[in-house]
Amino acid sequence: MVVKILAGIGLLALLWGLLRYALALRYAKIVRERSRAEEESRGRRVVAEIPQDEGLLFFVEDDQRFYWGGREARKADVAGARLLLNGAAISSFVIPGASLPESAPPEVYEGRERWEVVLLLRGGATAVVSCGTLREGVSREIATRIYGALRSAAEGLSSHPTAGTDRRGRA
Repeated sequence: MVVKILAGIGLLALLWGLLRYALALRYAKIVRERSRAEEESRGRRVVAEIPQDEGLLFFVEDDQRFYWGGREARKADVAGARLLLNGAAISSFVIPGASLPESAPPEVYEGRERWEVVLLLRGGATAVVSCGTLREGVSREIATRIYGALRSAAEGLSSHPTAGTDRRGRA
């Protein structure tokens, strides 16, 4: 009889834990959707959701600017960008008349993929968007979405075709 009571208590504890976990996931989804709707109500489009230890960071755009983590960049100031994997350039683009600064040598592989987008602004300023180290291509997809949005903005604002190459030198 004691074994049955202990098994019942164990089952109830397991079910209680699962219920709390499910409710926490639902609450996190509601908070994310509310934050996303808040950005969209400002007339912004969410380009990517970047998971971080502190929560979720949105990379958003409107007609004139990009916004992420308290930072912003005017679309008209986008002069180029690099898509980085562990510090090595995978792809880059630059508008005519601008040049990307020399890239740092790739770092020693730390056993995980670290994706970043380095944004070059007119006047030589740069900004880095850290896209994470999540596996299964999540961080890669985030980085490529951000890179694509930056490239589209630069191409849309430039009256000349952009010069973009990947790491093999192809357009």
